[in-house]
Amino acid sequence: MSSNPVIEAIQSRRTVREYTDRSISRDQLTSWLEAACWAPNHRLTEPWRFIVLEHGGAKRREVAEMCRDHAFDTSDQLPEPKRSDTADAARDEVLSAPAFVYAYSLAGDNEVAKKENYAASACAVQNLSLAAHADGFAVGWSTGRATLLSGLASTIGADESWQMVGILFIGEPERIPRAQRQPMEEVVTWL
Repeated sequence: MSSNPVIEAIQSRRTVREYTDRSISRDQLTSWLEAACWAPNHRLTEPWRFIVLEHGGAKRREVAEMCRDHAFDTSDQLPEPKRSDTADAARDEVLSAPAFVYAYSLAGDNEVAKKENYAASACAVQNLSLAAHADGFAVGWSTGRATLLSGLASTIGADESWQMVGILFIGEPERIPRAQRQPMEEVVTWL
């Protein structure tokens, strides 16, 4: 590990989807969202949009049931009771995460702006992840099932033109997974 605290945070941050029951205060989550909004963004478009579905809230329960229905419908190759168990697990993951946030990016006026906005929004998610990590929490960034729900945008009040960046499951990690990366020589070319 590096003696540089930013590099140390980058290297020790992990994607986690299993959490303790420790709650996250609105103030804490707000501070991480503010960190997200300091991401670099070309032309200062500030293209990120976040929708927080509060723990125990009606919208979270509604989306959780949508996830359950989607999981059930798309796992028709599984025999019962595994199909129902899979669907229930999809619902329960949404309900149990201490914090659950949808991240979107504004579309942009053209393809270049759309790419720049998406890249900036991904940087915003990384900022949020590092801020949460610094406070002892972890983010599970997903582009899976809960982003693919029919009618999701209208259900949570997102503009249909926004591009999905992902869902952020956030909580105190139950355990810290190990990770490693390829040697730098495999991914860096010096000319």
